[in-house]
Amino acid sequence: MGQLEPTKPDVPASHLALAKALRTLFDALGVSMTRYAARCNCDKAAVSRYLSGARVPPWPFVRDLIAHVTEDRGHPVNAETVATVRELYVRAAGAGKGRRRSQDLQHLLEEADQQAREAASLEKLLRNALHESQQQVAHLNVEINSLRAARASDRQIISSEIEKFSSEADELKSERDALKQEVEILKRQLKEVVTARLLAEGKCDQLERQIEDAESREMAEAKAIGEEERLTAERQEDEAKRKIEALQREIDTLRSAAAPKAKEPPPSYLLDHRRNDGNTPAATYGYTPGETLRRVDAARKHEPKNIARVLVRAIELQSDADVIVTRAMLRGMPEWILDLFENLLVQKNEESAGSFGSSHPQENTETVHVPSARENAEGAEINR
Repeated sequence: MGQLEPTKPDVPASHLALAKALRTLFDALGVSMTRYAARCNCDKAAVSRYLSGARVPPWPFVRDLIAHVTEDRGHPVNAETVATVRELYVRAAGAGKGRRRSQDLQHLLEEADQQAREAASLEKLLRNALHESQQQVAHLNVEINSLRAARASDRQIISSEIEKFSSEADELKSERDALKQEVEILKRQLKEVVTARLLAEGKCDQLERQIEDAESREMAEAKAIGEEERLTAERQEDEAKRKIEALQREIDTLRSAAAPKAKEPPPSYLLDHRRNDGNTPAATYGYTPGETLRRVDAARKHEPKNIARVLVRAIELQSDADVIVTRAMLRGMPEWILDLFENLLVQKNEESAGSFGSSHPQENTETVHVPSARENAEGAEINR
């Protein structure tokens, strides 16, 4: 069929062997892959992966393929071929792990249960045939004994009839002997079927235990992973709470320390003619210490070149106490951001000393080095 893909050379040997066996069965059907995918209600791509060895098919797919070949030929597939395919499937399925392993074992359990039920049905049929044969033997023995008695009593009267009955008796003996042989054969077959049924039931029990063990291992692994993730989340949450509490304590300390100094003359580098009345429009324009920290963090992730603009704007709008709090909060950022903030304060001092009377000091951020995304990532790694 021209639509079959070549087998994959990089798949495990067990998968490749199973794929070759399935291709042999598929070729015996003499249909296209598209037609067979519609017949078995499967996706064409999935059938292609099964026949190329890229994926191990579920056992029902293999079982249906054997059944379709049997239906197409008009006689069952050789038992040795079925056993070989089953062995190859078990090897290929054994290469998987986890949940897929338990599913393959479930398919094998279904196959073993089907064999057990077929063996039980055949056992019942053989027992019925044996019983009927034994009844026929008993009836024939009664007839033989009757013929012998009749022959003994009537030998002198009708010798010709005796000969006739003798001939019939010989035929009945031959038939009885043939039935006895058939009974022996049925007994042996019954014994073999009983043995096969016991083996199939034992295999069912073994597969059930394997499935229970696989499910228990999967549940234990899932429980262990969930417990570990929960503990990790709790540790991270506790650590974040401790950091927030420490930062809040530091902010409260800085605010309390800055409060009594509000009446003192501000440092020279904080002089700004737009804040000479002690009030600040930082909250109005969204540049409080917390909002400034969020703006810097957003710029650091997306546009690091805008960090200097955010810091310059914060210095212009914030009060002296807010500048101190902002400096403390920036200590949680990479070190170069805090250095940039300090440099901008110094530049603001120099600009204020040179042009105190101007209404809008010019922002001088051209000489400030803003790290690139790569330098920013390296700095964050060093801080960690």
